[in-house]
Amino acid sequence: MKQSESQPGPFSGASAVDRSLTIEMPKDAPPIADVSALPVTIDDVHAAHERIMPHLHRTPSLNSTTLSERTGTNLAIKCETFQRTGSFKARGALNAILQLAPDQRERGVVTLSAGNHGQGLAFAASKVGARAVVFMPETAVPAKVAAIQGYGAETMFAPTMETVFPAMEAYKAEHGLTYVAPFSDPAIIAGQGVVGLEILEDVPDVETIVVPVGGGGLIAGILVAVKHLRPDVRVIGVEPSGANIVTRSRAEHRLIIPEKIDTVADGLAAPFAGEVSQPIIDALVDDMVLVEDDDILAAMRLIIERCKIVVEPAGAAATAALMTGKIPGASGTRTVALLSGGNIDLRVLAKLLTG
Repeated sequence: MKQSESQPGPFSGASAVDRSLTIEMPKDAPPIADVSALPVTIDDVHAAHERIMPHLHRTPSLNSTTLSERTGTNLAIKCETFQRTGSFKARGALNAILQLAPDQRERGVVTLSAGNHGQGLAFAASKVGARAVVFMPETAVPAKVAAIQGYGAETMFAPTMETVFPAMEAYKAEHGLTYVAPFSDPAIIAGQGVVGLEILEDVPDVETIVVPVGGGGLIAGILVAVKHLRPDVRVIGVEPSGANIVTRSRAEHRLIIPEKIDTVADGLAAPFAGEVSQPIIDALVDDMVLVEDDDILAAMRLIIERCKIVVEPAGAAATAALMTGKIPGASGTRTVALLSGGNIDLRVLAKLLTG
């Protein structure tokens, strides 16, 4: 589905379920990428599509004249802001939950999250009647905490994002819960890869896909789908300069645990690089770029003002990279920017819009 920002009315295709994606290879495309040695395959992504999409929204890719002009591209925005729970995270979480063994569902699941994965897991667990516990930093956005609790999950807190994982690990061991990772898990990555399938169908002439990156589960899934089906399409990841673990891990050839995380984009503030997601990114990504918080906020304000879509800072990072010219070779190309989520506290939003 494509729709200009100037068209009135609701996004009628946002909730449609299409279980038969059709993607055609261009005649002059390079050979299909060899991803067979990676921990997630295109078959995993297709299986995830069949498994999860009866329960989720088919989010739209919308053309934007304003954003095209500001970025110098022919831009469409993939609106994961309209997904169940307000972000793409529901896709991977549901794919993981639906594959749990009966005894795992009975004991329950646990995870750590700044908010969006926690909401996705809480939603997914509620679909199968499983207990879910979400560990969060004490600085978590109140609206995200309330949403997680609203889906029936329990929330527990640690002082900072850097200290959440050890607190969660101790609780998991004590209570026998199953850990559902926020990004570095094959089932999570396969579920997020369905976003890539939808982009290729909705924007068949796409040349560049720009993806916000936290821990890397979203971009890893998109890379598996896109580089298998359309290896000619460039996939670029975007991180905040104050939360750049994937870029650092790629450059240093090791998994990074950051000493400090400092970004307004809490949804991209991953506390470690992933042992499953990082190798996929290293093998397939075309480039990683960094953006500053001020540029993320400028992009967020523009999207809200001109596209009439509420997006959180993390969700605006890809557009920020395009607006600041950080994506090499993007000028004049058919481009898709991911709006990865729209979960933001209204009081925080008001402050960021006027700050």
